[in-house]
Amino acid sequence: MKCVKCKSENVTVQMITDTHSKKQGHGILYWLCFGWFIDFLLWIFLTIPRILIALFMPKKQKIVSKTSSMAVCQSCGHSWKIN
Repeated sequence: MKCVKCKSENVTVQMITDTHSKKQGHGILYWLCFGWFIDFLLWIFLTIPRILIALFMPKKQKIVSKTSSMAVCQSCGHSWKIN
């Protein structure tokens, strides 16, 4: 493999993993139909328990990881993504 910038053969390929969490919740149809009403009633009638639940309940999250290949030229330091 050749560097696209300096045309050197001194290139290494590395696998890069990008990890982030994605919050899982209800969809838009749920909130448009009746989710907003239920949420509103819970805040009106159960304010203190609702605050405690919001503070201490674990959030629903999904961990998403994405792997990609990056090439790095050892001569000039140029890096690029390999498809």
